[in-house]
Amino acid sequence: MEWLFGWLYGPIGSMLSWFSSLFNGSYAFALLLYALLFKIVFLPFSIKQQKNQIKMAKLTPKIQLIKAKYAGRTDQRTQQKMQQEIMEFQQKEGYNPLSGCLPMLLQFPIIIFLYDIIRNPLTYICKLEDSVITNIYKTVNNIAAETEVAFKSIDQISLVSKINEAGINVADLGAEAPLPDFTLFGLNLAAVPNQVWGWLILVPVIAAVLTWVSMWLTRKWGGNVNQVADQDAQAKASGKIMDLIMPALTLWMAFSFSGMMGVYWIYQSIFGIIQSFILSKAMPIPRYTEEEIKAMKREQKNAEKAQRQALKEMPKYRSLHYIDEDDYDELPDVKKNNQTTKKNHGIDIPDIKD
Repeated sequence: MEWLFGWLYGPIGSMLSWFSSLFNGSYAFALLLYALLFKIVFLPFSIKQQKNQIKMAKLTPKIQLIKAKYAGRTDQRTQQKMQQEIMEFQQKEGYNPLSGCLPMLLQFPIIIFLYDIIRNPLTYICKLEDSVITNIYKTVNNIAAETEVAFKSIDQISLVSKINEAGINVADLGAEAPLPDFTLFGLNLAAVPNQVWGWLILVPVIAAVLTWVSMWLTRKWGGNVNQVADQDAQAKASGKIMDLIMPALTLWMAFSFSGMMGVYWIYQSIFGIIQSFILSKAMPIPRYTEEEIKAMKREQKNAEKAQRQALKEMPKYRSLHYIDEDDYDELPDVKKNNQTTKKNHGIDIPDIKD
């Protein structure tokens, strides 16, 4: 990740240092501004995703009617035909199912890169050399100088607290900025919650709860996009699994890293809730009443009835191979030779040319 976004590390580290200086070195409030800036930068992606959901909302009822037409037929050929019909309908309406995934795919590697900066204040705020940070780590942990230490395994946020306890002046070691302050309302957010088991454990718990609340409110404000699709048992099950996995993952990671990471997740969830609310009001997703859905169903049934009637009125084909009427979008015209028929055991059989 560093080879791709390495040129951004220095400027963003300087920005975090400046944010921190605005609040007398408070890293918690610096991250508050940082999280807000992150949401603003990625707002165009969120707007794009909202537009995609609006378009999907308009198509979802009709897609469900297509599925209803094939209800009860689970053979592979029918399922393929149903998927093909859905894809053709989406293409006709100018909807690309993958367009909503692209913004998320673009954000994911950048989010990892941002977390890397947050977790390494000695590198990106104080701008200390890797070798200097490694030597400080060995000193405060009483590790022999010749012992090899993997630099990437050093938790720099936790290391800051030990530097303060040891009374080390980082300015004498070439630091360009003072150590950030990791305390907030008396809590030492540099500590790892699963190692202290004090009030700090509230941070990962709040982060997990807000993750769930954010997901729930996003669906609620999304309206009844899947008012018909919600009856799909498989979709319901997938949604419930995600409701459990995401908060659980947040809880585990917030417990495993320093409290400052949990605070950042809390900020992100709060700003995410606010953003979802604003977008839901500025760009509301269409809602369908029960009457509208019933009207769509009646329209679909009338169309199917008309199609069956048309099939009855068309000439029948006799073949040793049975062809389902649904295999034809439009039945081929019967071609006759000079409008005559041949007699075969008293049965009129029209001539059909390939």
